[in-house]
Amino acid sequence: MRPRRWILLCAALAALPDSAIGQTEPASATGSALFVSCQANEPRCGAYLQGVLDMMIVARKAECRAPRYDRSALRAAYLRWAEQNSYFMSVHMVAGAERSLAKAWPCQ
Repeated sequence: MRPRRWILLCAALAALPDSAIGQTEPASATGSALFVSCQANEPRCGAYLQGVLDMMIVARKAECRAPRYDRSALRAAYLRWAEQNSYFMSVHMVAGAERSLAKAWPCQ
C-alpha cells in the first residue's frame, strides 16, 4: 500500500467515534442495567419492554397474546426470565427483553 493511502486509512480509522472497531455495549445498555431498572420498578423498565413488544408485533405481524399495555405484567415476565438466564446480563438489553417476552407469550 502506498504511504499516502496508508496515512489516509489511519486518519479515517482514527476519526471513527470511540474507535468503532471492537466496541462493546455501554453499561447503560446491557441486560444487567435493564434488570436493575425492572427490580427497582422504574417507569423506564416498563416503557422499554413495551417498546420491544411493539417492535416484536411489527416484525412478526402478530400480537402473540401479550398484554400490550400492562407494563407490570411485562416487567414481571422479564424479571422471572432474567433470573434464570444470567448470560443475557452482559449483552445488549434488547436480546434478553425480546427472548423473555417471546417465552412468556409465544406465537402460535
